[in-house]
Order: sequence, then C-alpha cells, then structure tokens
Amino acid sequence: MGALFTQDVAIARWPEFIAWLRSGEGQLVGTSLKATHDYLEADYLQPCFLLIGNEQQGLPADYEAQCDLLVKIPMAGRADSLNAAMATAVMAFAIRASWR
Repeated sequence: MGALFTQDVAIARWPEFIAWLRSGEGQLVGTSLKATHDYLEADYLQPCFLLIGNEQQGLPADYEAQCDLLVKIPMAGRADSLNAAMATAVMAFAIRASWR
C-alpha cells in the first residue's frame, strides 16, 4: 500500500498524451479481444505504455488504432475478459518479466 505515492503521476487528455508519446521513444501497447498476438509471446520495448479498456467495451477504436502493438490475454472457459485491474496486473507483470 502507498506505492502510488513513490511515483510521479501525470494527467493528460488523449490528444496531448499521444502527441507527447510520439515526440519521443515509447511503445504503446493495448489489450484487445481482436488482437492476434498472445501477451506472453509479444516483444515489449522500453519504455512501454499500457492501455487497458473497460471490461464491457474494451478500448475505443481510435485508441486501438494508435497502438504500436495489440495483445490478447487468452481466457479459459466461458469468460471473454478479465476485470480491468486484474488485466492490468497480469500485463504489467508480463511486460516487466519480458525485460529480465
């Protein structure tokens, strides 16, 4: 608890964020049910910026279009998605683990 307070946090609207991101280095990775790349097999570059959509609608189409890489977390059983917080945790772990 409290780890948030050890990090720098910034707030920006989408147009400002994407302009900032494209002015430097960085890979924009989004999760999508339409993705063809498995999240465990993807190549994540540094720095990596992760977009997670909500559980019902996912990412807006214009956000997906701006992503350098779209990945999917395959699901077992009938569920087609994870809770957004859980998907974020799974993705953050996978990205960091890939850099080891």
